[in-house]
Amino acid sequence: MLLAIDTATRSMSLAIHSGVQLLAEQTCVAGNQQNSQLAPSIHQLAARCGVSLSDLTAVAVCTGPGSYTGLRVGVALAKGIAMTAGIPLLPVPTLNILAAGVTHYKPASLLVAIVQAGRGRIIVGHYRRKANNWHIETESYITDWDNLLAGLEPGKYLFTGEINEAGEAAIAAADENVQITTVSVSERARRAGNLAELAWGALCEAGAHMGQPLPEDIQQTFKPALVQPVYLKSTTD
Repeated sequence: MLLAIDTATRSMSLAIHSGVQLLAEQTCVAGNQQNSQLAPSIHQLAARCGVSLSDLTAVAVCTGPGSYTGLRVGVALAKGIAMTAGIPLLPVPTLNILAAGVTHYKPASLLVAIVQAGRGRIIVGHYRRKANNWHIETESYITDWDNLLAGLEPGKYLFTGEINEAGEAAIAAADENVQITTVSVSERARRAGNLAELAWGALCEAGAHMGQPLPEDIQQTFKPALVQPVYLKSTTD
């Protein structure tokens, strides 16, 4: 049983995954209330699907990049739960979660995943589809809408993530040789269900088997104490 926690930005998303199916998921815009809402929301979600925190065999958490406060709240609670229970904690980057949610795409398209960074800035990562998965092609970086679009070469692009009004306007004004398709609002929401599936995939790749205790090397690989939030700063900060 795996608990997934994502508080990297103003949204808060939680999920409980059995390894076979998604048992429960909750996503909302919590804003500045994440600190007070996170722990009660986890207990309420677990109760709704008849799961106790003592049933957990792993925890997954979105480690950023994102907002300082949101990441600190989510990572701290995830570490506390995992360390108390003596179970692995799997870190998953913010933009990987966004990419995992994109299932409708054009094969030749480059996926551009975006989260807001405040003060007109955005955090961006570029992904390419390979072997049925999205693989990141660039390290996450901070920029703004004008510089992002000016730096794109002619071609086809999919945009997903936190696209605000300024982003919509910039996309509409992009060069005609830069063909941008914006992923639907529902599909570009960052969901803890996708975070949970990425984490289960990482556990399976490391040698975990359903219904069996996790091997000791997995426990060591995903030690909660090793997990830290990832913060990005622009060169002007």
